[in-house]
Amino acid sequence: MFSRRGFRQAVRETWRIVGVLHAADQPFLTSAIAALRSAYNVNGLDLGLYLDDGVTLTDHVLTSSAALGGTRVTALEFPTGSGAEYSTFRSYSISVEARLPRHIAEPARFSETLSFEGNGGPRMVFLDTLAGLPQQQIVRQQTTYRARQEGRAVGLATYPGVAPPIWPAAELPDQRRLILRSPRRVAGNLTEFVAEWTYVFESISPLAGGPTVV
Repeated sequence: MFSRRGFRQAVRETWRIVGVLHAADQPFLTSAIAALRSAYNVNGLDLGLYLDDGVTLTDHVLTSSAALGGTRVTALEFPTGSGAEYSTFRSYSISVEARLPRHIAEPARFSETLSFEGNGGPRMVFLDTLAGLPQQQIVRQQTTYRARQEGRAVGLATYPGVAPPIWPAAELPDQRRLILRSPRRVAGNLTEFVAEWTYVFESISPLAGGPTVV
């Protein structure tokens, strides 16, 4: 799974389990089917294959806490109805998937905007008069260059780092702003950590540059 920025942000792993339930008769088979439905009616549980001792996990395991949004059961089906199905056995098919994060240091989404104000030219004001048109006056021959740097980044499993100020020497520190928004909870897991930032700059010389690219 790739982000809009082209980074591999997660791997979607899907397990397709095909099996056969066996029972002595139809009533017992019905109970076995109900138990299967109940077991796979809950998302967010660990899933794994065990060794013959029934205790030791093999390499094949899906840990819900390691998945974005936890494990999810996407299908529980009984695809076969021919022959002696539902006599003493019943064929079933199950699908479980998980999104496992990769390269979580890279933000899934990133955007930044620069806005500029002023060109160093004179500052003019208009004075109202008792009669007639307002009068235009120059109150300052030269003014400052001003800029604002605003950005937003989204991390899948943790808050991403914010971009540094482009012109640190010209920053007005008291106007710096950082916002961390609550992540989204999906099946008990947290994802989509949003960080936003704003820097304000003012300088007697032009502020040349472009927005941060990551």
